[in-house]
Amino acid sequence: MLERTKIRLVALFGSPLNTLHSLRAREALIARWVLSSFVIGVTTGVLVAGFDFLLRDQVVWYLYSLRSKPAYALLPVAGLLCAWLATRYLVPSREGELTEDYIFVFHDKNRRMRLGNLPGKLVASFLTIASGGSMGLEGPAIYTGAALGDSLQNWLGRYFGREDRKMLLVAGASAGMAAIFKAPLTGVVFAMESPYKDSMAARALVPGLIASSSSYVTFVTLVGSEPLFGQSGFGRFGVRDILYAALLGLCCGIGARLFVWLTHLLKHAFQRLPGVVRPLIGGLAVGALGTLVFVAFGEPYIYGPGYMLIRHALAVQEPVKLLLLLFGAKLLATSFTVAGGGVGGLFFPQAVLGVILGSLFSLVVPGVPGPLFPLIGLAAFVGAGYRTPLAAVAFVAETTGNPWVLIPAMIATVVSFLVMGQAGVSEKQQNLIQVTS
Repeated sequence: MLERTKIRLVALFGSPLNTLHSLRAREALIARWVLSSFVIGVTTGVLVAGFDFLLRDQVVWYLYSLRSKPAYALLPVAGLLCAWLATRYLVPSREGELTEDYIFVFHDKNRRMRLGNLPGKLVASFLTIASGGSMGLEGPAIYTGAALGDSLQNWLGRYFGREDRKMLLVAGASAGMAAIFKAPLTGVVFAMESPYKDSMAARALVPGLIASSSSYVTFVTLVGSEPLFGQSGFGRFGVRDILYAALLGLCCGIGARLFVWLTHLLKHAFQRLPGVVRPLIGGLAVGALGTLVFVAFGEPYIYGPGYMLIRHALAVQEPVKLLLLLFGAKLLATSFTVAGGGVGGLFFPQAVLGVILGSLFSLVVPGVPGPLFPLIGLAAFVGAGYRTPLAAVAFVAETTGNPWVLIPAMIATVVSFLVMGQAGVSEKQQNLIQVTS
């Protein structure tokens, strides 16, 4: 009887030695992933909150309050020149890539994020955006988290196996994206999607979720939890809206291809120019575009990430001519900022372009609820341009707090993603087949 009971207990719970080994393995797992990812998330949340407060809440607000055409014409030149100097003399690697560097390091097993590059790149990004460069805050946020995560895993390398390579890199990128947009699901999905054109880094899901959640909680504790673009002005959608969403996805796919083509064209053309000439030409072009928009709207809407531009587009239905002006100016300003050596992110500028296209679509299509199609356009443009459809849809849902946009946004994003083909704004992304072969 005792022997039979013992056999049953072993069958249910395993032998004492195996059970002890299992417990030790779980303790090691907790120590490696849970604690490490939590520390990365909290640290990234604090740093990103400080950067966001200084730049978006203070400096960019001051930039918009200047109301001076000469200042708006010259500031981008000065900012890009200073960013070029910061990249040259404060960044040991002498390059200003942020999200692109994360993707490159993810695919190169012998390469690490250099923590020594972080201060200089943050300074260069601050100077770019503070002076009106058309780039997003998610770039420095992702780089901050990824650099912290990869450095921590490098320091604690003896605790991680070869199969765990780059896990904390992805966790850190998740934390940065989650904090800057107050969107934890977007953070982890983007960090897993962005390295690939056709797949995801699914192995990093658990560390990414922990880092993303802890970073989000830290960030909103410091700055507040309101959604980035709270929208409750529309309700249910109908079958007709689904069909329109697919058509808008087609338009956004074409628009994203245009943006990617122009950005790559200008970037490679500027690389043939002497170093100091690039920020001069790029800054002059951005300044001219910003001054034109200021004259037309009374605000330099294309300067900086574009938060005010999105809020304006969601609240005010501008005429077709002015929306076309905004779209062209923002697209050109972003491309010239990149070509001129600006340091920042490209996720949010694409979100702005998608909102403008959606606003244009709302004018052409009768009887469409106000903010619905601008938000669908946001998801479709970003999903195509960065080849991150899941992250784009999650971003719209989390930053608006409105669930009704999900289904039409998914349909539009699938269509735009198919229209995009193999093109994408990132030149470092790879197909999964390339990586495994």
